Amino acid sequence: ETNETNETNETNEDEDTGDLSCCRLCGAHRTMDSITWGLLALALVLIIYSWVKSYLKEREEERRIEEEVKKAKWDAEKRQKLYRDMTLEELKEYNGVDHKPIFLATRDLIFDVTPNRDSYGPEGFGDGGYGIFAGKDASRGLAKMSLEDEDVEIRHINDISKYERETLDQWIDMFLLKYRVVGRLKDPVCGNVPKEKIERAKRDRAAGKDGSILPGGLGGKED
Repeated sequence: ETNETNETNETNEDEDTGDLSCCRLCGAHRTMDSITWGLLALALVLIIYSWVKSYLKEREEERRIEEEVKKAKWDAEKRQKLYRDMTLEELKEYNGVDHKPIFLATRDLIFDVTPNRDSYGPEGFGDGGYGIFAGKDASRGLAKMSLEDEDVEIRHINDISKYERETLDQWIDMFLLKYRVVGRLKDPVCGNVPKEKIERAKRDRAAGKDGSILPGGLGGKED
């Protein structure tokens, strides 16, 4: 009987030990589940935060672009009030300094190149920029593909080659497609652009012809 009692006690102790181990194991599982769910929740929060941040950034960029488009349109409308025929002396005022519009002339046509301020404004001086032509008759410089002061200050093109004349006309074709015509020079010395050429460019522009490409053959050898 004593042995049976001892065996019963040992069995009870084994059962208690098993129950305790089982409880510990269940507790460990619950702890791991809590950690796993916590990490999943944290990951979900981070994903949502990242998405919201990206969405807000995109919306901010869209609003910025919309504001720039509105400002550009408003600036263009204000500049159009300045459009007229003018002398070279009057043209000098529109050189982009102090945020003024940027006009330049080729032959007898005056173009509004303000939208390309990085190239033709004061910021465009040096490093191959065309800021040197702002507010001036750029005919000779563009014909000769030159940024030298002497080719900017000298207006006539009597001594340029056939190739350089063709280059100048290619620049004018590109300007007509890309920029608005302000008016004509009252005192041109480099010839006139035919009205038919301007009308043809208007039709090409309305048809969506690309005017962003520089004249073909630039930098090539003269014929």
